[in-house]
Amino acid sequence: SLWLLLQSDGYCFNQNSSDIINSTLLADKVSPQTFVGKLQGHFNQSWKNTIDQSSRLSFYKMLKDGISWESYLDHSRSFEDRKMSSRIRCSAHKLHIETGRHSKTPRDDRICEYCSIENHGLQVIEDEVHLLTECPVGDSHREKMISLLRELHNKPNLSMDGISIAKTTVDPDTTNISNQQHIRHIEIVTRAIKCMYKSALKYKKCQHQISTC
Repeated sequence: SLWLLLQSDGYCFNQNSSDIINSTLLADKVSPQTFVGKLQGHFNQSWKNTIDQSSRLSFYKMLKDGISWESYLDHSRSFEDRKMSSRIRCSAHKLHIETGRHSKTPRDDRICEYCSIENHGLQVIEDEVHLLTECPVGDSHREKMISLLRELHNKPNLSMDGISIAKTTVDPDTTNISNQQHIRHIEIVTRAIKCMYKSALKYKKCQHQISTC
């Protein structure tokens, strides 16, 4: 409760007294700014503890170290682009790293089906980083993304790791970039994430249809 929260910070109130007395004491002892700050601090810590304790959100906690609004939510070109980026970031997807968690498959056995079948039997875990940076199922979309970003930022040697792609925003080291370039960067990356993920889903669907024929 709010009373317990405040008491844990050293404020002492009598919950059995009248609301009027409590309100007066609260106004005397805690300014609105302090009160809001305490609530935000406790909420942020609770959020961080939840993220740290969740095995499902191991990728997500590599993307965020605090609660903040994400630019891709405003600047993705379509609802579908935004939705797919959110799914990858939050592990609310159908990659084997997540579906294997539901089926209790050991983590090391959550193999990428595409690479196992189409890439000379390569045994590699199908997680978010694999999809965004390595898996051949998304090669054409990944290559197009990198090409567009190199042109946008005038950086012919630009490369991106899985975390940078999933964050969708401009690398902090990038300098002298306009707001319009930043928005365009987000548009390019979120569209690529969607296309890579949908390519993976399409392959999974085809393999399922083959296996059930």
